[in-house]
Amino acid sequence: MITYIKEIHNEEYSDNRQSLGVILNYSDDGWKESFIYIFTNQTKIYTFFDTIVDMVDYLVSKDKKIRRAYMYENEFDEYFDSPMDGTFREKLTWE
Repeated sequence: MITYIKEIHNEEYSDNRQSLGVILNYSDDGWKESFIYIFTNQTKIYTFFDTIVDMVDYLVSKDKKIRRAYMYENEFDEYFDSPMDGTFREKLTWE
């Protein structure tokens, strides 16, 4: 299955040091899945979460048990800028 990524929302906060956002991974045949993320400008790392609740819990408590995945900006840009074979979830390593 060929899928694409589309940014649904992005909002900078913390004096532009971080961004919160939502991306949509979708296919032409109607399949779709969304991801919540935090992007840290200093490290150029995206942290992805399954739900908004997970992201808020992580931000408030810094609980390392919260399920999340990391990806560097340059790797994410490769997927964002072109169609990909498979889903975005398959590209992530969840902790």
